[in-house]
Amino acid sequence: MRILKRDRRATLPHIAADFNDGASTSASVRTVQRTVINTGSQIRRPTRVPLLTARHKALLLSWSRQHYLWTADDWKHVTWSEYANNQ
Repeated sequence: MRILKRDRRATLPHIAADFNDGASTSASVRTVQRTVINTGSQIRRPTRVPLLTARHKALLLSWSRQHYLWTADDWKHVTWSEYANNQ
């Protein structure tokens, strides 16, 4: 489990390979998966997101340049939301 704590993004085959390199016994990927689940850890597949296009980068840069000199008082008038439009 130290391998999992050291690298939260490690895949099960990677964890099994690391374990098998340093141990006198070997463990299959399924054994590692069972152990991870039994210890209460969660296995999550990373969310895939689209890469930023050149247009998106230009829009972000333009927005940041427009708001660069805003003061803390200016930002107090902005309503922040944790929800995206597509949820």
